Amino acid sequence: LTQRTYRRAWLNLPTVMKQCNTKLNDRGVIFIEVNVEDTSSPYEQLILHRSLDVMIGVHGAQLTQAVVLPPHAHVLEILPWVPSYIRGNWVTRRDAPTPLGVIYHNTDLNHAGYSLDRTSTDLCVGVGEVGSEEEKDCFLGQRKIFIWDNRDFNVEPEVIIQYIEKLVLFMRDDEMGKLCTEVKDRLDERFVLYNVWCADEEEEESTLSVSHYYAEAGPTAEGEQYGMGRINLVS
Repeated sequence: LTQRTYRRAWLNLPTVMKQCNTKLNDRGVIFIEVNVEDTSSPYEQLILHRSLDVMIGVHGAQLTQAVVLPPHAHVLEILPWVPSYIRGNWVTRRDAPTPLGVIYHNTDLNHAGYSLDRTSTDLCVGVGEVGSEEEKDCFLGQRKIFIWDNRDFNVEPEVIIQYIEKLVLFMRDDEMGKLCTEVKDRLDERFVLYNVWCADEEEEESTLSVSHYYAEAGPTAEGEQYGMGRINLVS
């Protein structure tokens, strides 16, 4: 689980790590905190990341280190909540790769995204109704710390547990690879699979290949809250 020291800090990371380790240690999963700002050299960063099977963190430069993960490792990119009245919607894209996703596109990484919502920030809690003008004015009155690239965030532990249990461990349990039809709907609607290695059942000999399960573009009820709509295959 990646941490940042100065901006976009994962506020409840200790709680998430404790609950995830309690839930999944007996399945051979160990959660650790990774903060590249605490490393002393590029070599240390390389050794650290080559020892990981999964990397989870908010959109940002620290996730570029995923390019040195082992083959077919997993990356979960946490997508910041960006309401329509502030800049930054490019980091919430679900109908196409994010800027990080462009780096990972068609590589051997399994890259997923998860869309945060209003509950990810403690700013302006209790000010008006959610989505109200009062709340908007409160956010904009703290614009410097509210804009997505400065704002600290929370993620519910259940989000990380779902991702590991339903996707990472599910795919790990079959050395021959899971069928794409089994993989694409494993996670709930707030996840998107940008880049995933799975087997096409239409082939006589199922071989792993990369697929992209983006969300539909366009206004939907989910789109207002998370960014886009349901997961759908785009070739």
